[in-house]
Amino acid sequence: MDERALDALEFEFVRGEIAKCAQTSVGRARASGMAPFAERADAEDELARLDEAVRMLYRVGAPPFAGIESLEDAVKRAQRGGTLSADEANRLARCIAGMRAMRQFVERAQEAGDFPRLAGTVAPMADLRRTEQEIRQVVDEEGQVIDHASPALLRLRDEKRRREGEIRAALDRLLRTQAKYLQEPVIAMRGEHYCLPVRVEHKGQVPGIVRDVSSSGSTVFIEPRAIVELSERVREIEVMEEREVERLLYQLAAAVAQVADDFLQNLGVAAEMDFVFAKAAYARRIDGKRPQLTDGVWRLHGARHPKLDRDAVPIDVELGDPFRLLIITGPNTGGKTVTLKTIGLLTLMAMSGLFLPTKRESDIGFCRHVFVDIGDEQSIEQNLSTFSSHMRRIIHMLARVTPDSLVLLDELGAGTDPAEGSALAVAILDELTSAGARVVATTHYAELKGYAFRNPAAENASMEFDVETLRPTYRLLMGVPGRSNALAIAERLGMPKKILERARSHVAESDIHVEELIGKLEAASREAERLRDEAERALREARDQAADLARQKAAWEHAKESLRTEALREARDVVERARREADDVIREIRSLRDRTGVKDHELVELRKRLEAAEPGEKRAAPTRRAQAEVRPGQRVRVLSLGQKGDVVEVAQDGKAAVVQLGAMRMKVDARDLEVVGEVQPTAAPSVARFRGTKDVRMELDVRGETVDDAISRIDKYLDDAVVAGISRVVIIHGKGTGALRNAVRRYLRQHPHVKSSEAAGPGEGGDGATVVHVRT
Repeated sequence: MDERALDALEFEFVRGEIAKCAQTSVGRARASGMAPFAERADAEDELARLDEAVRMLYRVGAPPFAGIESLEDAVKRAQRGGTLSADEANRLARCIAGMRAMRQFVERAQEAGDFPRLAGTVAPMADLRRTEQEIRQVVDEEGQVIDHASPALLRLRDEKRRREGEIRAALDRLLRTQAKYLQEPVIAMRGEHYCLPVRVEHKGQVPGIVRDVSSSGSTVFIEPRAIVELSERVREIEVMEEREVERLLYQLAAAVAQVADDFLQNLGVAAEMDFVFAKAAYARRIDGKRPQLTDGVWRLHGARHPKLDRDAVPIDVELGDPFRLLIITGPNTGGKTVTLKTIGLLTLMAMSGLFLPTKRESDIGFCRHVFVDIGDEQSIEQNLSTFSSHMRRIIHMLARVTPDSLVLLDELGAGTDPAEGSALAVAILDELTSAGARVVATTHYAELKGYAFRNPAAENASMEFDVETLRPTYRLLMGVPGRSNALAIAERLGMPKKILERARSHVAESDIHVEELIGKLEAASREAERLRDEAERALREARDQAADLARQKAAWEHAKESLRTEALREARDVVERARREADDVIREIRSLRDRTGVKDHELVELRKRLEAAEPGEKRAAPTRRAQAEVRPGQRVRVLSLGQKGDVVEVAQDGKAAVVQLGAMRMKVDARDLEVVGEVQPTAAPSVARFRGTKDVRMELDVRGETVDDAISRIDKYLDDAVVAGISRVVIIHGKGTGALRNAVRRYLRQHPHVKSSEAAGPGEGGDGATVVHVRT
């Protein structure tokens, strides 16, 4: 990968952000050295592993990395035959324990979830618990060699403590007996010697060795002769103790040297895991989405540059299918360079196995090379020097470009004569597209807009500019070339009309038509985007409703099966009790059959009839009972609909009847009717009456009401419908903005009186009404 491309696209910024998320020095080192993968398969494997890390991060958190640090120098020194300090041995033990805890965390998470790649990453780690135990037998967690590290060390330290106790006792005794000769009753240390501060005029009264004199000369520090021999013995013990400690640490270094390769391997795995979870933490911070790597096709949806916050205007970009060249035009400071850098940096991130700051999953073309020419035109250098540097970079690209390359060119052809610059830009673009590379170029040249129209492998795009506010919107419009807007901006700023008219007279008529056409394309693009957003919202709502209906249906099926099973069990219990009672009765009748005259075959027939009443898993549908004669004016129930209505008319042969069901009148087979009562003389066709209750209409109109008022009326209306025995009603809410409709339907889905609901048919109001099936 071209290092200049990494620098120009600010890849170092992403490295630094991921390094901030790492928890160990070895993980930060891996992040600082991150680079795009050379092979697509490696990048896809890393994306899959990062996907597992993100899921683990959300489910159970990140593995622990406490104690893990870079100790390669100490281990390699031990491998070469050197020794370790007590502090280094302690840090090695902590590092081994930390790596083991990390591995165990991942293995437990794998048992509870699906993280095969992460589990595979830690699988090669060696178990170094024995080495850790060997270290802890010598060095404690404070980095000190413990007394029981060896019998010799314990003996030396016990003797040292005993000798030091004797010295303190002798000094305490001298402080009491020689107090009158002392400057003050304290013990002073001079180097390794315990001394008494004696007044200079009494130095002959305290036998011992003068070790120091105060700066004023009034005090001499004398090591009493009584403790000289004891102090010398303590120093001898300390030398032997130091040698024993060195021996023990050298033994530890030898033990570490035996597992040096395993330790370094484990340390490499720990660095890799910390690096992966640092990338996962960064992905969560930027709300990153997993990209899909493709063969030379880019489809970015709502992409943002990682340096920009989430309020930045996202861009949608396509490249590679069907066009390989994208020419972006637009005003200065409109976002062309940022768009160019966003495409390039997100490509490098995807090739490095990173999630991208996009609105949804996007496609990134995997490429072997990324060539970038992004310069600062506001340079203090002369134009010739700027143009020359651009040309040198482009010449370098042309010599190395391949079909699997991405080329990003900022202000192509700038810095020289416009006519020559645009001609040179066209020739360069021809050469790059003929080589098969994917190219994104920004420009101010109007000639390149026409070039994109003529070239089937090219496409125009522009950064939107609001002429009303004279500000860029930073939105990228695909398929629309940018307008110059110079005359419009001058007019908005107050340029005199006669000057503007004179300027327009110098503009070719064809250019004016092109500007008008571009304006219409921009308006059409904005309208299409608005309609697309509305369609996406409608699709999401429809999917949510479908999922909700599926859940309700599943719950209903489960409840129905539970009720059926319970009813079947209760019926069997009833029949079983009846059978036992019948058997008792039959036995009694048989004992008396001589007197009663009951025959055996009659008893058998009774038993068969009883067994036939027993419920089973599958029962034949019961035959419809004979219906009473239907006549006009009767209140009936349509069995197939579960709806009550009034008989308006009966056919001459009596086989069919016309029934008024609310606002609907329909012809029904007489066998599908059940007489439930007589219609009251004053009842209206669209109103149902039931056992003297108040009138309940078959529909309720809440159009124009607020959500709270409508919900209150619907709740009372459903209560009245249940009391009246109405099983099907219609709620009319209108279409409007959809707010009232959505609120009503959400409320109906959770209402206890509602079995189900759906949008009304074309004859009942369509999407402006909702049909409700009531539990009666």
